Amino acid sequence: MKKIDSEIKQKNNRIEYINSEKVSIAKQIDNINSEIKEIEKDAEKLQEEIKVVNRNIEYGGLNLNVSSKVLDKKKSEYKAKMIEVTRKSSLESDTRERSIAKRSFSRLLYGDLESMEHIKKVQSSIEQVKKNIENDRQKLTVLKRKLDSNRRSIETKKQEKNRLIAKLNQEKTTHVQTISKLQVQKKNIEKEIEKIIKARSVSSKNVKLHTAVANLGKFLKPISGRTVVKFKEKKNGEVISNGIEIAGKMGEKVKSAMGGKVIYADKFQGLNNVVMIDYGYNTIGVYGNLIAVGVKLNQQVKKGQDIGVLGLNTDSKANLYYEVRFNLKPINPENLF
Repeated sequence: MKKIDSEIKQKNNRIEYINSEKVSIAKQIDNINSEIKEIEKDAEKLQEEIKVVNRNIEYGGLNLNVSSKVLDKKKSEYKAKMIEVTRKSSLESDTRERSIAKRSFSRLLYGDLESMEHIKKVQSSIEQVKKNIENDRQKLTVLKRKLDSNRRSIETKKQEKNRLIAKLNQEKTTHVQTISKLQVQKKNIEKEIEKIIKARSVSSKNVKLHTAVANLGKFLKPISGRTVVKFKEKKNGEVISNGIEIAGKMGEKVKSAMGGKVIYADKFQGLNNVVMIDYGYNTIGVYGNLIAVGVKLNQQVKKGQDIGVLGLNTDSKANLYYEVRFNLKPINPENLF
């Protein structure tokens, strides 16, 4: 029974650790998801910027194309007008009329020259904008690659965390199943104790607990140490103790709490060596975790008589397991001392 309790304790400790790990990993995954959301937001902003950049490039290209055509047209017109003004100047006989014609054509050509200078400036500006846009596009390409790399890295982390959670869940399931098996094993041990009591003790009908206690009198504590596990205390988070555990020293002699007949004195699964004594009045005492037994089956013992030697339990502690049953049901031994 002690060994089973110890195994259950270990499994429950591991389950608590697993639950703690799962909470920690879940927080990490939440952080990763938050990072992913931020990256997605950044990606959306970049996509919008890319659209704007593409529109600017397209618009700038159109303007550049139109401006180039206008510039070529103005250049052709300018050449034609220069030819025309030269021709007319040569034909005009009157110097005054020739001077007026030149001034008129000069004003006209000046306006065209201003338009052409403006077109040249626009053309130069567009070329610069185009270079800037191309630089921005290259920067955006680098940023997109970085975002893609971050996405892949974070996705890998997320997959690793999910795999770890799945592994922990599987381990937890295994531990829970093991605990269930151990609890079944403990119940089987309890049934075995009941079986021994039924087979080897004499049961009286209509005996009340208060009658039994009054007739038996005050019990003697089997060893003088302090009680480290109380009756019905929930041990290891799962198993409820049917008796008490009293701290002692290895090799300490264990005394019978009450006189009676020995109905069991041998090894017992999970409790090392065990002695069971029928005190009468349907009351049985069970002494567990003995390294040696000092009585024999069917032997009559007296209150305070040495019945065995205390050993170490599965946790390497010298704790005596003491259980009292009345009508086969466990009762609190401390109420009898």
